[in-house]
Amino acid sequence: MANECFRIVLVGTEYELNLGSVARVMKNFGFRELYLVSPQCDPKGFDAIKYSKHARDVLEGAKVVKTLSQATKGCKLAVGTTGVLYRHWDKTIRSPILLQDLKKKLTSNKEGRVALVFGSEGLGLCEEHVSQCDFLVTVPTSNEYPILNLSHAVAICLSELSTIRPRTFVPSGGEEKEALIDGFSLLVDRYKNVMRNPRKVKIAFRRMVGKSMLTDKECASILGVVRRAGSELSARGPVGGRKNRISQKPKSSSGGKSP
Repeated sequence: MANECFRIVLVGTEYELNLGSVARVMKNFGFRELYLVSPQCDPKGFDAIKYSKHARDVLEGAKVVKTLSQATKGCKLAVGTTGVLYRHWDKTIRSPILLQDLKKKLTSNKEGRVALVFGSEGLGLCEEHVSQCDFLVTVPTSNEYPILNLSHAVAICLSELSTIRPRTFVPSGGEEKEALIDGFSLLVDRYKNVMRNPRKVKIAFRRMVGKSMLTDKECASILGVVRRAGSELSARGPVGGRKNRISQKPKSSSGGKSP
C-alpha cells in the first residue's frame, strides 16, 4: 500500500462529519498520516468520532497546525486539489492535471513523501494556499455539478493512489527545489518593473518545477545556469538599490512588457 508515501492535509475543515469520514476512508485504503490546518470544527467532537467508525485511531493521531507550510514540512511535493479551474485567475495559476496523470507521474519516479492538500467544504483552497502548492490535481466530474463533497474527493483520490507501491517516488530534494525557485524569483524581481504580473511568473515557474518531477541532477544542472546568470547580473551592480543574491550557493540536501 502507499500509506508511507502520502500525507493527507485538510485545510480549514468546517464539519466534524467530514473529518470523521476522511479518517475512515484513509484507513480503508491504508493511509494514516493526517494533518489538520486550522480546522473550523472540533477534531475530537462527537460527530467526528462517530463518523470515523473504526478509524478513530487515525482521527486521534491527526496533527493540528496553524499553517499549510507547517503541514507540508518534510514533504517533497505539495499537491493541491481543486474542482474550480479558473478562480483567482488574475492573481495565481491553477492549470490542474488529472488525478490519473498524477498517478502516472508518481509511478514513474522514485521515493519521497507527497502532501495531498484539500480545502474547506465551502471555499476550497484560497489563493494563498493554491500558490503554496507545487501544482494542482483535479478529479473529472460533470460540468453540471463539478464540486465533490470533501470526504468523497479524498476517497476517490486515495482509491486511485493506493495502488502505487511504497518507495517508488523520488523527485529532487526539497532544499534543491526551493533553491532553484528562489533563484528564479530573484531573477524575476530584477525585471519586475517591465512585467505585468511578476508574482504569476513566479507561480508559473513553481508549477513547472513541480509538474516536471525534476531529479537531483536535473535540478542541480538548471540551478547552475541560474547561478551563472545571477553572477553576471551581479557584476552589473544592484538593481533598484537591492543587492543581487542569485549567485549565492544554497545549502544542498543531496550533495514592451512581458507576461
